[in-house]
Amino acid sequence: MKLMKILPVFALLLFSSCNEGKKETVETTEQAEVRAPSEANKQWIDAWNRNNPQELDTLTSKDAVLFMQGQSMNADSIRSWYNNAAPMMKDLRTNAKVEYTSNDIAYEAGTYSHGIKNDSLNTTYEGTYTFIWKKTNNDWKMQVMNITDKEPDTTATE
Repeated sequence: MKLMKILPVFALLLFSSCNEGKKETVETTEQAEVRAPSEANKQWIDAWNRNNPQELDTLTSKDAVLFMQGQSMNADSIRSWYNNAAPMMKDLRTNAKVEYTSNDIAYEAGTYSHGIKNDSLNTTYEGTYTFIWKKTNNDWKMQVMNITDKEPDTTATE
C-alpha cells in the first residue's frame, strides 16, 4: 500500500527530469543555429575572391558604411564598389591582428594584400582593414568597413 502512495512521486520526478533535459537541448540547438562571426567573415572573403558581388551584398547590412582612404560611402556606394572592384581584384588575403566578439558585435582588424587581374607586373597591393560585424536576425552582417592602402615608402633611395 505504501508503494502505491510513493509511485506517483517517482513518476513525477521521472517526467520532471526528462522535461528538463529537453529544455537544455532546445536551448543548445537555438544557440548552435547562429554561426560565429569568423565564419561570416570567411564567407565574405571567399565571396570577394570568387568575384560574387551579390553574395557580398547579402552579407552586408542595409545601412553599412565603408571608409576608404578616409572617405565614407553609404550602402548604395558599397554595392557599386562590390560590382566594380570585386571582379578586377584577385587573391584577397587578410591577416587578422585583433579580433573581438560579443553577443551582438564583432570586429576584426589587420592587414590585407591582393592583386589585380591581368596585371602583367603582378603588383601586390597592401594596406590595413577593420571589419565590424553586427548580429541581425540571428546572423552576422557587415556594418562598418575601414580600408586604407599602405603608403609607398618615399624615403627609399635607389
